[in-house]
Amino acid sequence: MKLLLDLGNSRLKWGIERDDDVRFQGSLDYRSEDFVEQIRQTWQRFDQPGTLAVSSVGGHQPVEKLLRLAQQLWPDIVIIRASSSRHACGVTNAYRQAEKLGVDRWLNLLAMHHYYPGAACVIDCGTAITVDFLNRQGQHLGGLISPGLRLMKRSLQRGTAQLPFSEQDKVAGLAADTEAAIYNGTLYAAAGLVEHVLSRQQLSGDVIMTGGDASLIAENLSIKTIIEPDMVLKGLSVYCKKGCRL
Repeated sequence: MKLLLDLGNSRLKWGIERDDDVRFQGSLDYRSEDFVEQIRQTWQRFDQPGTLAVSSVGGHQPVEKLLRLAQQLWPDIVIIRASSSRHACGVTNAYRQAEKLGVDRWLNLLAMHHYYPGAACVIDCGTAITVDFLNRQGQHLGGLISPGLRLMKRSLQRGTAQLPFSEQDKVAGLAADTEAAIYNGTLYAAAGLVEHVLSRQQLSGDVIMTGGDASLIAENLSIKTIIEPDMVLKGLSVYCKKGCRL
């Protein structure tokens, strides 16, 4: 059994892999003061995993706390820390400095190539929105990064004197109040970005969407997409396969 950890910019997600079957188990905001104790109480109920694999874009301190906890609970556990490389699992990195590609984006690419072979695009809709393309040979064609919905809203709040942070629920069409206008404006901006880049690239393969806002943005697209909530966890599972990291 493998315990898979995806430490993002604000949330920790974890899953279990048995016999190539990846199952999401839970998530929490790791910025809370008691997050390690919350995780301890959860992990104590697990069967002992043989391997812990971790992807982290969330900073050094939280991941070190999690690794110490894992070693306290299971002293013999094997720890694998994912990192980006020039080539792995049939995928070739487009970045001139391969290690500079965010490990979450790298794992998204590995998972996409494994589960959706052929030319494809993966769009991760979290704190940031990232878009990455693969051709059918597994060559990464590059990608882009944009602020996510919440980051766009925060930017408007901080950069203007009178605009609030919008917690508005979904509103159809043109808005008749400021919060709804911010909500719709940021949502349509994200959807427009996705539509535009896919149109420019003229992709004929699968479009995979992942991340917390994936379903919301996908609802506002005119193209068919596949929602995969746990792409990074699946990428970790692929990354751990014997010989994959050569």
